[in-house]
Amino acid sequence: MENVRDGPGREILVSIIILAKNGGKTIRPLLEELHGQKMFGRAEVIVIDSGSTDDTLAVVSEYPVALTRIPPEEFGHGRTRNLGARLARGEFLVYLPQDATPVGPDWLGALLLPFENPGVAGVYSRQVPRPDASAMESCFLLSTYAQRFEIRKLMRREDASLSACFFSTVGGAIRASLWREYPFRENVIMSEDQAWSKDVMLAGHSIAYQPAAELLHSHQYGVIDIFRRNFDSGFSIQQIFAGGTGISPMQGLSRLAREGFFVLRSGKLMDILRFPFYECARHLGFWAGMHAELLPVGVRKACGHLAYFWDRAPAPRGENE
Repeated sequence: MENVRDGPGREILVSIIILAKNGGKTIRPLLEELHGQKMFGRAEVIVIDSGSTDDTLAVVSEYPVALTRIPPEEFGHGRTRNLGARLARGEFLVYLPQDATPVGPDWLGALLLPFENPGVAGVYSRQVPRPDASAMESCFLLSTYAQRFEIRKLMRREDASLSACFFSTVGGAIRASLWREYPFRENVIMSEDQAWSKDVMLAGHSIAYQPAAELLHSHQYGVIDIFRRNFDSGFSIQQIFAGGTGISPMQGLSRLAREGFFVLRSGKLMDILRFPFYECARHLGFWAGMHAELLPVGVRKACGHLAYFWDRAPAPRGENE
């Protein structure tokens, strides 16, 4: 593992941790916006690269960041975020993917503002779609990340669910002191941010959503991609919440109807044609992921994006693969 640190020693308030692999097309705008933040003088940037073969490393070398390189086989969503936290010196840890772009020079300051409340353990940003996002992706982001500030706390242990504990490390900040007490779980396939949120909320802490901290972040998922993404997501929700999403069937149908109207209003013929197949793949993938342990390991690996997880995970009792 290679680690290179640049710049003089200084007081660090916030450590910005970026997970990267083959992000040459998107990481430069991210680094440019970070270095333009008004609070950047009190920040450090840590980039953890897990085997880029494009020009990611060349781009990163142009900026005063700390670069750590790990082999691809060492990557894990919780594992690599924990590595970033161990490398960090800041009081707050901010996580970003390589393909997110902060909007405006006040993004970082706005993100940290809710920490003035000592009960807040983590704060996450508002994600808005890029202009080229599909209507389905745009609808999902605009409905998931509204414009109203919110602080959530669990009133009862049994209330823990995906919707109650929602948190994101796409522009998410956490207190480093709490990470030391509650590190990211390394035994979940993904949604390590939801697992962390559940752990700290069960301990009595709060999670804040800060819409004033805005990020451009969206993906161009095809039908197969959305199936595989939701297969992994479904299994993670089964691991963390025993399948509890906190969303009733009627709420789910209402969301689907709103999405259908949104897609129709967008007027994009390709999205209108893709919409039924996209939604079928999304829901089928999530359902299959929730029941992944009923499937042979080879099928699980084929259904999701994160085959390495199943190579590392112990086989269920009685399974002979």
